Amino acid sequence: MKRRLKELCILLGGLAAIGLFVLVSGIAPINASGGHWPVTRWFLDYASDRSVDFHSSGIEPPPLDQLGMVRLGAATYDSNCRWCHGRPGRPAPVVAGHMTPSPPYLPGTPLDKEPRELFYIVKHGIKFAGMPAWPTQARDDDVWPVVAFLQQLSQLDAEDYDRQVRVETESDSAIERLAALACAACHGTATSPAAGPRVPLLASQSKAYLEQSLQAFKTGARHSGIMQPIAARLTDSQIDELAAYYAGQTQVEQEPTPPAASDSNPTASDEQIELGKSLAHRGDRQKKIAACAACHGPGTIQRSDDYPKLAGQPAWYLTQQLELLQRRARGGTDRVERMHSIADKLTAEEIEALANYYAQLPLGE
Repeated sequence: MKRRLKELCILLGGLAAIGLFVLVSGIAPINASGGHWPVTRWFLDYASDRSVDFHSSGIEPPPLDQLGMVRLGAATYDSNCRWCHGRPGRPAPVVAGHMTPSPPYLPGTPLDKEPRELFYIVKHGIKFAGMPAWPTQARDDDVWPVVAFLQQLSQLDAEDYDRQVRVETESDSAIERLAALACAACHGTATSPAAGPRVPLLASQSKAYLEQSLQAFKTGARHSGIMQPIAARLTDSQIDELAAYYAGQTQVEQEPTPPAASDSNPTASDEQIELGKSLAHRGDRQKKIAACAACHGPGTIQRSDDYPKLAGQPAWYLTQQLELLQRRARGGTDRVERMHSIADKLTAEEIEALANYYAQLPLGE
């Protein structure tokens, strides 16, 4: 028995010595040009699939057919993902194809992953695979539109894809072309509707607010895995020009949207609208909630351009922003702290009422 134990110790020691030699000598290749051995590829793929399945268990997807979800996901994919995973109508990206492991070419290939698994991969990325994590871990609502789009990507041809992500402009103006390229697929323009109730309408907002918001996204002070990468690519002068451009725009009429993120009713009730109006214009003295209109409108009172106008914004978006403020997951400019204490005092019913009241007002009132 002792002899076998001694032999085992010698064997383990020898293996450890060999492993140490391989590590220190540098003879093990790390070059991506050589690819993985088939057995290595199988092992990594199997281990990755099992890990994703295990860690994504318990994740409950929201309805992925909500208005505008796929279009928002398409615009996000086109901005951030197609450089590695490709787009319909074009071959697989050449540079990404020489990564080890190489990213899968997604167009035309049905995905064998459930929505919860896709969500986990998009949000958390994959180590040692070149797949980055989502730019912020605070905004799950940003990730689900990408999942919704990925489930449809294999069915899209080049024309379908362009219809989702391109906003054409015949203008020779550099700033209008930049807006069409960087902003309009989600936020719309004077001639193109926005991508549903999950995104704000930028027309009628002040230049100061839009510029400060873009700078907050650029620095990461405001959280969004969709907006942070876009803002980071913009120069300060482009941010200034885009803010001025959208501040002077009118917004094309939007498609009808559901009342609020948490509301399953097709329309908001009169009582709910009245509650929202009361909170917006009078606040709640007992709960020490200030009137929203003092900073955000509507009304003729002189207001600072540093605050957003809420009238006409989608109810889903307004609801989500207040809930993010409650969770300290929104971020923003250095004035966002003022909203935390207000949002904390609002009930779910009051948030829904405020969102639906403001949504039915004319844009920018």
